[in-house]
Amino acid sequence: MPKIFSILLIGLSGYYLIKKRYRILNTVLRSRLLRKYLIKFAMNLPGLRNQMMSTVFSKPTS
Repeated sequence: MPKIFSILLIGLSGYYLIKKRYRILNTVLRSRLLRKYLIKFAMNLPGLRNQMMSTVFSKPTS
């Protein structure tokens, strides 16, 4: 019985997080210090950093 309850609770919390993800993200990123640390963390991920740098510093197509 506790296993079914925990699975149900995880499912409901996942649904709530997906439904309210933008509101939660805006609330978290409102803090300047937390936003700074999240950007530092994201820039330490090689795949994300390479993709971002190639997008920002790409040559214009024309």
